[in-house]
Amino acid sequence: MTNISITTSPTGRSPDKKYFFGEQTKDLDLTRPKFNKIGKEEDFDEFYTLLQQQTNYLDPMNFETVGTNFTIHTNDERHKQFVWNMFKVTAEDQEGDWTIWHNTSIDMEPKIYVHLDRKLLLIAGTTFLGEIKKGVFGIVSFELPKFDRLPMHCGAFTYRKTTNLMFGLSGTGKTTLSSDPEYKLISDDEVVWSNMGIRMIETGCYAKSEGLTPATHPTIFDAVERARQRDTLVEENPEAANARLSYPISCVENAYHKRSNFSHADNIFFLTMDAEGVFPAISRISGNAVRRFFETGYTSTMPGTEAGVTEIKRTLSPCYGSPFMPRSVQTYSDMLIDKVEQHGSNVFLVNTGMNPETGKRFALDFTRNIIKQAILTEYPLEDTSENVLEKLETIIEGENK
Repeated sequence: MTNISITTSPTGRSPDKKYFFGEQTKDLDLTRPKFNKIGKEEDFDEFYTLLQQQTNYLDPMNFETVGTNFTIHTNDERHKQFVWNMFKVTAEDQEGDWTIWHNTSIDMEPKIYVHLDRKLLLIAGTTFLGEIKKGVFGIVSFELPKFDRLPMHCGAFTYRKTTNLMFGLSGTGKTTLSSDPEYKLISDDEVVWSNMGIRMIETGCYAKSEGLTPATHPTIFDAVERARQRDTLVEENPEAANARLSYPISCVENAYHKRSNFSHADNIFFLTMDAEGVFPAISRISGNAVRRFFETGYTSTMPGTEAGVTEIKRTLSPCYGSPFMPRSVQTYSDMLIDKVEQHGSNVFLVNTGMNPETGKRFALDFTRNIIKQAILTEYPLEDTSENVLEKLETIIEGENK
């Protein structure tokens, strides 16, 4: 392998170009039509035929996640290296339950088709690597609840004998904060919570490169340099707002390099990039406040994370990952609340956006410190669920006007 750099078009995901097909679409959350659109079977067949007619595919690659195996056919060697970085590649004879066909040579608008019955993911019109990553996660998020496993768009790490989860959309600081030098990283983006505990879904990292320095992001910076030395680094859109770096988790020195089960979550952090400075730096929440914040996912979308997003924009993203969680929001929230109550997990709301007192964004080191204090303190923060829930409902009321 060798280090590669790729400039994609578009430079972000295209969630509004995604369609689902098959009888199992009855299990989708159709109250979120932007992300859960149902297509016509004849359109799927036409697109599938078009992809099958292409003759420039490389040898297929097989890989696995938690409970779901995949085979990917692509015409781009850089996409194969990205898959090698992000997932556990399996033997050539271990064909996946799901098959991905991704062709970057067809001149067309982005199109992402998912057939839930035939277990096919079709991608064309985009070279953005994140479509593979989030396409896989969307499938996993649909499949795992069938087996009482909760897929989560969150980072996970251990610290001083505790297991911790960190939810947040791109730009909230999830990847950076969960990759603290004092933590041992389980995953920076996607995990599953089952009766056996917490387990990673991916075996790689996909970090934003904006502002990356040894001082501000030491763990990620060192991992990137290690990946560069090992010829496994994938640089994506280095000049764009959504510039990304992909590398195997084995390049992160203080991380778990093999998939295994970890203890149930002791602490859960909901990160909100509060662009308006409504919420305090950290709040301890419980009961209905946990459900409400998880189901609404109040935060801000950052420039570049989706095609066409050019400025910070307040958004509600249920489950802190609405584009990748296709079942009903209640399906995921019921599972989360059950596990929080069963295992006595502490839940905190963390504002990584604007400080209400200064009007400036909270400093990274400040946020790191308050999270560690929340984990280590023998005297938990006072529960302020009622106060922050009132603020949230005011925001939602304003959104609905």
